[in-house]
Amino acid sequence: MINALAAHGGPMTLQAPRPHYQWPIIDASLERAILDQAHRSLSDRDATGIIGEYEQAFAAFLGLEPGQVVSMASGTAAIHAMSRILGLSPGDAILAPAYTFLATASPFAFDGIEVVFCDADPMTGNVTAQSLADRMQPNVKAVIVTHMWGIPCSMDEIAAFCAAHDLALLEDCSHAHFARWDNQPVGTWGDLAAFSTNQKAITTGEGGMLVARDPRLRELAVLFAHYNKRARAEIDAGSEHFPFAFTGMGLKERMTTLGAAIGVHQLARAAHIESHRRHNLDAFTKALDGNPVISPIVVPPEQGAHGLYVLGLLFHADQASVTRDEFVRLCVAEGALEVDAPGSTRDISGEPLFARRDASAPWRATAVRAVDLPGVAAFQEAFIKIPAWGYPGDEELLDGYLAALAKVSAHVAR
Repeated sequence: MINALAAHGGPMTLQAPRPHYQWPIIDASLERAILDQAHRSLSDRDATGIIGEYEQAFAAFLGLEPGQVVSMASGTAAIHAMSRILGLSPGDAILAPAYTFLATASPFAFDGIEVVFCDADPMTGNVTAQSLADRMQPNVKAVIVTHMWGIPCSMDEIAAFCAAHDLALLEDCSHAHFARWDNQPVGTWGDLAAFSTNQKAITTGEGGMLVARDPRLRELAVLFAHYNKRARAEIDAGSEHFPFAFTGMGLKERMTTLGAAIGVHQLARAAHIESHRRHNLDAFTKALDGNPVISPIVVPPEQGAHGLYVLGLLFHADQASVTRDEFVRLCVAEGALEVDAPGSTRDISGEPLFARRDASAPWRATAVRAVDLPGVAAFQEAFIKIPAWGYPGDEELLDGYLAALAKVSAHVAR
């Protein structure tokens, strides 16, 4: 007989002390990397030190040539750079996912670019070539996709759509460091790609990375985040962009040396991080097979590979006697404290920021015209996330969370 739920007076399934998830693993080797860098340099003005070493390591991680990535202060800064690199201006529009973290689209709105929000596949949360086509309009100049929660978009179809309409293709890979589609890493399909490296599977504490394989776009990326010494060293004197090398574009969005040192440390362990997180993903997939209430979101191996940011689950409301949010509360009561229905990543299409068409306009909220997005609504109402963990000693938490999910599911299944 199944014990009563903890929320109803039964015993808790898991009684592990907080925190249940911390990233990265703060061990002696990471502490040494940070301390060594503090003595080496706290600020680099070019890429001859740790900044360049980190960029080379990240390029190798993606299978790219050295020099095809440029580090940034954040993933948001990298996405803002994409807007400026492409030369988008008020009057232009970009197709973007409505279900995403706000930074996928907010830098474009900051610049007065129209963001045209698109529906999602209700099983993955991702835009599709069809959902992009459904929202196409004459002033659209680019597409940005997000590989939501580590699930890669169908990039072959999306790339074909962009090519057919002569649109720049941008990728937000913030959730998807280890993801692949058709055996090709995400971030290498588009004209430009952005990675966030804050508390992601590969972390620098705070930071971002811009992928720019085209030399001309790469020069503009350097000018967005850097200036003077680095720009003058890396941009050919004969380039059309060299006159701006001293000033850059007028901003400074470079990352810190301590963040780069953390990134180098983490990338050296990327294979282990991926292996451990894939093991956990496989364990959840097998354990939840046949569970009528929740199912893991998986990537068929013949299509690609999961990005391993979090483990995503879909809640099947028609098979349960409680709502998704009540299911989450019951799991938390069992001691599975990181079972979560996210609120920050959601449908952002109604935010007043996206009504702006003038970068210099006063900051007054204007109503945004509602868009019918049934796929977004279905996914948002069904999605649950849990950590992917990925460090020694996480077996107790892995087993405890699986037990809590199984117990609650058994109690609420119709």
